[in-house]
Amino acid sequence: MTDPRYFSASQRLQLFMNAEGKCQTCRKTITLDDFHADHITPFSRGGKTILSNGQALCVSCNLTKSSKMDLNYSNHLPPGRKPRKWQMEFIERAFESVIGQINKPPSEIQTFMLHAFPGSGKTFASTLVARLLLEHGFIERVIICVPSSLLRNQMADDAREVGLFLNKKNLDDTGDFQGIVTTYAQIGNVDRSSGNFLNAERLRQLCAEKKTMVIADECHHLSSEKNWGDSFELAFSQSVARLMTSGTPFRSDKQRLPWVRYQQKKIDLSPPHGYSYGYGLSEWNKNYCALGDQVVRDVVIHPWDGEVNFTIKNYKDNVLVNEREFSHRLTDDIEALYPCEVDEETGERVIDNRRLREQIKSNRRKACIECGTERHPHGTDYIRDQLVAANDMLKECRRAHSWAGGLIVCDGIEHANAVAEALKHWTGEEAVVVHSESGNDVQAIKDFRENRTPARTKWIISVGKISEGVDIKHLRVGVYLSSIQAPLRWTQILGRILRTEKDLEWDLQTAHFFQYDDGIESVEDDDGNISPSSVNIKLYAESLMEERWTTLEIKSSKEVSRKNDEDADSHSGNFTNVETLSASGINTQQIYEGARINNTELEPYKILSVRLGMPAVKLAAIVTKGGHDEWRKALNDNW
Repeated sequence: MTDPRYFSASQRLQLFMNAEGKCQTCRKTITLDDFHADHITPFSRGGKTILSNGQALCVSCNLTKSSKMDLNYSNHLPPGRKPRKWQMEFIERAFESVIGQINKPPSEIQTFMLHAFPGSGKTFASTLVARLLLEHGFIERVIICVPSSLLRNQMADDAREVGLFLNKKNLDDTGDFQGIVTTYAQIGNVDRSSGNFLNAERLRQLCAEKKTMVIADECHHLSSEKNWGDSFELAFSQSVARLMTSGTPFRSDKQRLPWVRYQQKKIDLSPPHGYSYGYGLSEWNKNYCALGDQVVRDVVIHPWDGEVNFTIKNYKDNVLVNEREFSHRLTDDIEALYPCEVDEETGERVIDNRRLREQIKSNRRKACIECGTERHPHGTDYIRDQLVAANDMLKECRRAHSWAGGLIVCDGIEHANAVAEALKHWTGEEAVVVHSESGNDVQAIKDFRENRTPARTKWIISVGKISEGVDIKHLRVGVYLSSIQAPLRWTQILGRILRTEKDLEWDLQTAHFFQYDDGIESVEDDDGNISPSSVNIKLYAESLMEERWTTLEIKSSKEVSRKNDEDADSHSGNFTNVETLSASGINTQQIYEGARINNTELEPYKILSVRLGMPAVKLAAIVTKGGHDEWRKALNDNW
C-alpha cells in the first residue's frame, strides 16, 4: 500500500517538469535523482499529497524549510501536559540536528547527546522528538535501548503517552507498533555456537530496511571497550538518526562512550548536536537548570561522621599472613596519616603505602555499614542511629506529604535483607525489599510507585534495582548505605528522591539524603602547597550545584596488567577481609545549596520550620541570602 505522505513516481516527475529543473526556492539546478518533492503546506498540518500542494526543492532548501517549521506538539501531549522550556529548546535543536543529517551516509552522522539531570523529564522529551520525526516522515521506525527489563516496561508505558507504540517483547515491530524497546543485554547477547551478536545483526538489518532512529537511554552503560558497546555500534551502524541520553553521561571507569564527542578528554555538549540540562546552571546551559525551574526538588544532605574500629586481614593462598587493627573517623585524612616514605638522596619510595591507603578507605566504609553479622546482627551503632534519624525525618515529611516514601540503598543482597530487619528492629517499620532474589521485584516496585496512600509501607530497600530511570515521585528521604563511591552511582541514587509531585507545593517537597561524611585527601595545588580536599561523595554533595565531568583516561598496558594481576589474586586465594569491631555515627552539620551549616546554628529556626513545613536549614539559607525581608516574605508565602 502506498504511503499517503509521499508523492508517487509520476507525481515526482510532474513536479520536476513543472519546476523546469530548478529549485523553486533558490533556483539552483536540480536533477531527477537528487531533488525533494516537498509539500507546500506540510502533510502534518493537513496538507494533501497532490500536485497543487507540491513543489520541487533542492535538498538544502527542503531541509532548511523543515528545520524552521513551527513544531506542533499538541496532537501528541497527554491531557493537561505541555513541554517545559528546556524541553522545547532541546526538541527544536535535536529535530534540526537530525533532519540536517538525514541524507548523510551513516558513517558521517553526528550523534545528538542529551544530558538531563535525573528526574527532569528526558524520557518525555526524547520520545516526543521521535514522535515528531515520525509524523513528518523523516524516520520510519524508532528503536529505544534501555539498561534493564524494568526500564524496558516503563519506557514502553512512557512512550505510549506521546502516541509512540513500541514492541517490548521481541525484536519484531510488525502490526501496530512504530518501533521497538529493547535492553543492552539483549543486544549484546552472544550466540554460543557462532560467537556472533545475533540480535545485533537482526537490528542492523532492521535499520537497513527502514529509516530508523535509535535512542540510547542511560547511555553511560555503554563503553567502546565493553561487550554492550561493541554490539550496540554493530546493531545501529545503519541508523539514520541517533540520540544518546543520560543523567550522568560518563563512566566510572573513565572510558569513552560510543558515538559521543569529546574535547580535551571531556564530553562535548555544545550545539548543534548536544544539549545539557543540569541540576544547576553550567557552561553548557546558562538559561535553564532543573533546580532553578523547580523541575526537581531541592535537597538537604545530612553527612554523618563517626569513629570506626576495624581489623584488616590479608590472606595469601587462603592462609592469613597479616592482621592489623585500625581506628579512624570517617573524616580522617588517610593520605596524610599514611604517607609514602621517600629516600631523600635517591628520591625513591622506601615504603609505598598507596595500596594500604586504599584498603583503609574502602574497608572503613564497609566496616561502618556492617549489618546482619554475628557481631552486629542489627547493624553497627552507625546503622542504628542513621536509620532512626532517617525514619524520624520521613515522619516529618509525612506531616504535609502523607504518602511520602523513603529509599535505602545497600551493598548487596544479604546486606539489604539484614538492613530491612534492622529497620524493623530499631523503628518498628516494615520495608519492601527488592533485588534479584527477592521474587516479584518488578511488580513490587510498581505497587510501591503507584500506591499513594498513607497506609502504604513507608520504606523500600534496594541494591541496584532502583538506581536509575525508576520513577517513584513520592520518595523524599534517601539513605546511602553502599560502600560504592562512584559519582555516577551517587548521582543516580540521589536522583531517585528529587522527582517532584504536581499536587504539592514545591517549597514543601524538599528531599533529605543521608550519607557518609568521608572523603578527605591531602592534595598539592599549583604552588606546591599541600592541604586537605574533599573527594568522593563528600565532594559530590558539596558541589551538587556545579557540573562535574569525568575526564577520560587511556589505560596503559601496565595498569591493565596490574588489574589483571589483582583479579587473578582474588581467584587464587589471595584476598583481604575486614572485621568490624565498632562503628559509631554522628551528624553535626547539614549541607544545603553547597553550604555547610552546623546543627547548633539551626536551633532558632526549628519551631517555625515545623509550622511552615520547611526544613530549618532552608529557612536559615533564606535569611542568610536576603535578610529579614526574605524571612517575612517566606512567612507571608507559606503561613
